[in-house]
Amino acid sequence: MKKTLSITNVVVLFVSILLLEIIFRNDIGITNLFGSYLLYTSCFAFVLSSIMLLFGRVGRTIYSVLILVFIGGLFAAQSLHYDFFETFFSISKISIIQEFFQVSGETTHKMSLSLLIYFIPALVCLIIGLIKPLNEKISFKVRSILCSILLVIGVMGLLFIPQGYKDNKIMSKSNKLLYETLYNSEKAVDKLGFYAYTIKDVQLYLDKDNSSDENNKLIIDMYMQDNGYNASTNEYTNMFEGKNLILILCESLSPIAINEDLTPTLYKLQREGINFSNHYAPVFQTATSDSEYISLTGLLPSILDGPISYDFANNSFPMALPWKFRNLGYSANSFHSFKKSFYNREQLHYTYGFTYLYDWEDLNFYKKPEFVEAMNWVADKDLMSSVVKISTDLEQEPFFDFVISVSGHIPYIRGRYELESDLWETIKIYGEVGETYSEEALCYLGAQRTLESGIEELINDLEKEGLLGDTVIALYGDHYPYGLTKEASKELFGENIGNDIYKTPFIIWTPGIEHKEVTDITSTFDIYPTLANLFGLDINGQMIIGRDALSGSEGLVIFQDYSWKTNDGYYDATKQVFSTSNLNEDDIEEINDKVFNLIMVGQNIIREDYFRN
Repeated sequence: MKKTLSITNVVVLFVSILLLEIIFRNDIGITNLFGSYLLYTSCFAFVLSSIMLLFGRVGRTIYSVLILVFIGGLFAAQSLHYDFFETFFSISKISIIQEFFQVSGETTHKMSLSLLIYFIPALVCLIIGLIKPLNEKISFKVRSILCSILLVIGVMGLLFIPQGYKDNKIMSKSNKLLYETLYNSEKAVDKLGFYAYTIKDVQLYLDKDNSSDENNKLIIDMYMQDNGYNASTNEYTNMFEGKNLILILCESLSPIAINEDLTPTLYKLQREGINFSNHYAPVFQTATSDSEYISLTGLLPSILDGPISYDFANNSFPMALPWKFRNLGYSANSFHSFKKSFYNREQLHYTYGFTYLYDWEDLNFYKKPEFVEAMNWVADKDLMSSVVKISTDLEQEPFFDFVISVSGHIPYIRGRYELESDLWETIKIYGEVGETYSEEALCYLGAQRTLESGIEELINDLEKEGLLGDTVIALYGDHYPYGLTKEASKELFGENIGNDIYKTPFIIWTPGIEHKEVTDITSTFDIYPTLANLFGLDINGQMIIGRDALSGSEGLVIFQDYSWKTNDGYYDATKQVFSTSNLNEDDIEEINDKVFNLIMVGQNIIREDYFRN
């Protein structure tokens, strides 16, 4: 009994490592709490707890507490990240960690006391270490032998267990492919375990090779020969040839914010223009920045490696919309009412082909003395007014302007003075806090009302300058409002919205256009080829993920975790479940293979900087 007490903290560390993963899985909603992953987890626990045997009582206490604080911190951080993006953080995303913490409240408002549960094992180990054991009679020699045995068991398990992961000709069912690539982080954590995912993630990051691979280029060449984009003409082809285009990315805009009372101008554009009412914006690792990339290039963003905005900002994208329009004699500029260093736009936008990126310094926006960066935002009304003024001053037509709105960004709090008038209008519609919505939900709707004011200003200014008749306005939501708390999200969208949370607006409007409602499924990937067809841009032979959404061809939405959605339903790649019975198993696997191939080729294109030559 006495000898057992002297190494209690060793046992506690071992059990804690296992217990933390079970708690984590339960926390994020993984139903498989006790599966084969525990074998790998046990081996990992053997390695860490066996080393403890080499220390004395004080050393064991310090070691165990440090280990459990570090592991607990990893679990807490991943739980917080999953709460935001429904996926897990990868070390390859380390280059954008600064953006995550720059926005006021982006992390803190999602934190809760429940995260403290991940640090309880460290506290238990500390308490045990402070209690003097009845004796310390286990000799160092015995502890060393026991350490060696456990260490060998653990290391052998960590090395050889992955070799037993099952392979399968069907890629979506291969645990070996899942482990080797971690293509679906949620599925990897579910099937393989958190520790296996984390260790492999670090290994993939350390082993990444940026050198060119001729085999990868050959694979891309062969794929492009058979699958290069082949545009088909329709009644919308060249409809807007020679017209100006203002493409607006609307921060966190959801269809729920567009109605006749709250956003009458947006509602008007939706009812008069081409409205894609079944449009989805899948979220990838850099959310807004990736939505920009997709809509401007028609390509898949980086999924398996670091973000485009930093790790691949030096790549060449000659197919991007700014280059395409400039080749036709257009000017091409981008506008954003925040600093251009955010998401490295100061480099990336010139890579896309924009002549200039105007940020809040270039536009000299007025900020009140109480302005707090990344809590208060420059109102979209000021941004839109600047767009028209600069486009007019440049005296170059036709023009392509890309506008990144920001009013709809979190935090959704009354402390944002720039929301004051629009929030008051929102309250007149929905009532005070508690009558229909909470303060957070009202502030979200008020933020989108501020976008409404910006769009209204844009149209009025274009009309004053005599440009409205020759200008097409296309706007789309970059992603769903993931910055909302779960409570506010339930208020606005209900309990069981599921993957429809990814729905965002996509509208194309110009005065006198004939209204069309597109009910077929579309996504951010379809924006590029649709605009290309409308404006007469030649994109034949290119690698295009989407399709012209006005062509009548079948749509396919691809999500970061290899899930997908068609008009027939939604396939959850993590759970390997299709939401309807409209497709048989062979049809599902055919689309699965298509998605895997598209992502594989898409990632190789980025890695190889394929279009530079």
